[in-house]
Amino acid sequence: MTSLHETPHAKHGPTGRLSSPDGLSVPVSISSHGDDLLLVILDGVEEFVAGPLSLLMLESTGHRGVVRTSGSAELVEANLLRFVLEDSVELVQRREFVRVIAAKRVVLEDEEGEVLAEGLSVDISGGGMLVQLPRSAEVPMDTPIFFSLFLGLTDYDDQVSGAAKVVRRNAENRIAMEFDQIATRDQERLIRFVFERQRVALRVTRGDTL
Repeated sequence: MTSLHETPHAKHGPTGRLSSPDGLSVPVSISSHGDDLLLVILDGVEEFVAGPLSLLMLESTGHRGVVRTSGSAELVEANLLRFVLEDSVELVQRREFVRVIAAKRVVLEDEEGEVLAEGLSVDISGGGMLVQLPRSAEVPMDTPIFFSLFLGLTDYDDQVSGAAKVVRRNAENRIAMEFDQIATRDQERLIRFVFERQRVALRVTRGDTL
């Protein structure tokens, strides 16, 4: 992976982890509040806030990779912190955002669970996928859509689910989707799939025996 630095306004994802210098780490929900961030500690509140709330590190997954921000925090309520960012933000370009070609079944649903369309993935990464839909299918742009991506040989083997939005569509009804929400377990399964596809592709291009 590679690193680069951006302004303090590089966007964090909606959830992440907050770590202290003594090694404690807690899951948090993240929302913007002016130049600062509001963090709701989801678990392990008492032990974490009992320690110093300075020299902290906030890490989350945004659309371009892992965003890491150092800073200090102020306890606002029992499990609510105001996090004050320092001058620099580290953006880590993660390897799992490399795309691999894979034709896998994709089912798209709306918030009520109604199926909007079924299609096949064209390529997949840890941050999104390109999906070929039937020409007659209509999927809204910039609206949360719930997806199920079937990586295995059967519908219930290695299913990955979450929420995403359509960011591009071409004339052939091929849509580019960015993941907004995906469970840690599902993202890890997806990353393993991407890495394995990369490994196989590298062997093939080098002429190695599988």
